[in-house]
Amino acid sequence: MTYKVKLVSQTNAIVLIIILLIIFIGSVFLFIPHGIQNNGLLIFILVILMTIVYFLWQRFVTGRCEWTINDDGITIVWIKKFAFANTKNLHFKWSEIQKINRGLDPNYYNLKIKLVSGRTLTFFHDYLVTKDGFSNMTTELFQTLNKKNDLSQK
Repeated sequence: MTYKVKLVSQTNAIVLIIILLIIFIGSVFLFIPHGIQNNGLLIFILVILMTIVYFLWQRFVTGRCEWTINDDGITIVWIKKFAFANTKNLHFKWSEIQKINRGLDPNYYNLKIKLVSGRTLTFFHDYLVTKDGFSNMTTELFQTLNKKNDLSQK
């Protein structure tokens, strides 16, 4: 089964937030001495800024991929890679996967795949805004891994 999933780069998110904070603080010092007297203009500027922030977030922080789960293993194909990242498509056989963990980080749902080699891959999903196949995909991941583990123990 194939699932389309939207993931988040925490590194890019932190960098973008820091840049936006610097711009915000600079703007406050620029406008506070004089102030913006027109409330309509202020609301318009805030709406424009929030729209710009949304598009910057989509462009630099989010990535999209397709997860294919079958009897052979897991294949992750990146449709939209993270900005400034050398993200490669991945394929793992079930025999290469030691365990899969999930958990909540602040504002993110993380999925960790620990490989037999000792390498751990972490994927972050923004569960507050994003509606995609992530929940169904993780359910199938756990069910398939448990089934494979049960078969290997017999």
